[in-house]
Amino acid sequence: MTFTQAISSGFRRHRDFKTRSSRSEYWWWSLFAVLASLVATLFDEGLFAGRPILDTILTVVLFLPGIAVGVRRLHDIGKSGWWLLLLVTIIAVSLALHWVFDWSLPILFAVAGIIVMIYWYVQPGTVGANKYGPNPLETATDNVSGGYIEGNHWVFGPSNEEPLCATCGTPLDEDANFCRSCGSAV
Repeated sequence: MTFTQAISSGFRRHRDFKTRSSRSEYWWWSLFAVLASLVATLFDEGLFAGRPILDTILTVVLFLPGIAVGVRRLHDIGKSGWWLLLLVTIIAVSLALHWVFDWSLPILFAVAGIIVMIYWYVQPGTVGANKYGPNPLETATDNVSGGYIEGNHWVFGPSNEEPLCATCGTPLDEDANFCRSCGSAV
């Protein structure tokens, strides 16, 4: 996925907390958010004497799409999106304890939470489909031969060319008793 595709996808799928996003989509979106914030901060310095007017507006606009792409990225590695809420809460509480009580130990929890999130976000997605949908890096013909998203659910389209695994959508060999990708009985 390219930089512009990731931005478009981030805004278009801002309410999609059910499917998957590739590493490239997540990291291009993150780069866009950082660059947009830098530009907004520069404009705030020049136009509003440093008051964060545009940066605050930008934060509100990018908040929901950013959370959605983060959740979809966790789905891509087979993790629940609730992990994002848990880790962000741990980081926020740890930093608050550090700032309020000037304790050093909570900083270690915040750093550990950040390291876990970065580790998960750089992991490759699961191969083939998982419970959150098909692999976003595979084309429709590679994956499910014409599958599509209907509402918040992935629908596997019928294939007249070759039989597909009902679990992961991978093409099956003739006379196969199980799927080579996911191991499901056919």
